[in-house]
Amino acid sequence: MREVVYKNLTSIASRKKDIFLREVFQKNGVIAKTERRCFYFIKDILQMESEEAFKKWVDAQGSKTGKRHFHIFKEHNDLMGENKLICKIAGTFYAVADRTVYTIAFLHSFKVSFVKATSLT
Repeated sequence: MREVVYKNLTSIASRKKDIFLREVFQKNGVIAKTERRCFYFIKDILQMESEEAFKKWVDAQGSKTGKRHFHIFKEHNDLMGENKLICKIAGTFYAVADRTVYTIAFLHSFKVSFVKATSLT
């Protein structure tokens, strides 16, 4: 058994992009489920009038670029015969096109679980 789901959702009006991939497969009596998600959201759009204004903005930002937050959650359940691992990274970054600066927030997540197929019946 193998199942793959892929979604690529883009909304220009709400300035969001969501990419999702799920895979489920069974091998040797174990069902493995993986999920990968990349979510992006444009928080702010700043139009620069000139190259000098852009340089001033860059100097004002200094080293205060967005911090990234990293979380790991691990769970083992003997009763259900299940192991889970969830990793998440969240933060912000900047993208520059012409004289426009985009502040983009992101969330990347990876989830994996392993379940004994016999415990599901």
